Amino acid sequence: MLVERKEVLNEDQSIGYIESVFDSDNVLKTTYFPQNQRLYIAFSRGHTYSYGNINPELYQEFEDAESQGKFFHKKINNNKSYPARKEFTLYPNEVKDLKQIVENKKDEWIRLAEENQIDEQLDDE
Repeated sequence: MLVERKEVLNEDQSIGYIESVFDSDNVLKTTYFPQNQRLYIAFSRGHTYSYGNINPELYQEFEDAESQGKFFHKKINNNKSYPARKEFTLYPNEVKDLKQIVENKKDEWIRLAEENQIDEQLDDE
């Protein structure tokens, strides 16, 4: 599930790249470059791979998927249409920071849900 998304624009206001963080057992973070059609995926253990020929529509499907890990394994992984290469490994503190972003967002969602329940109860009175 998408937790955080940031678009970084070029000088001409086109999208330079998109960084996204996910609440997923498999996928921690992606960085997508639409002009190059290259997707970088940082997995839960920190290993980061890039995949070529990822068009914007496929990236949007990936981002919108109920499970990014399942989508990745079904549509992208081991698909010769999307050549892969290992890029780098995140440092343990980077993995920890990304997981903390996810936990903070989950805490925020819980707090908002609780506030909405209180508001609904007050509206009913």
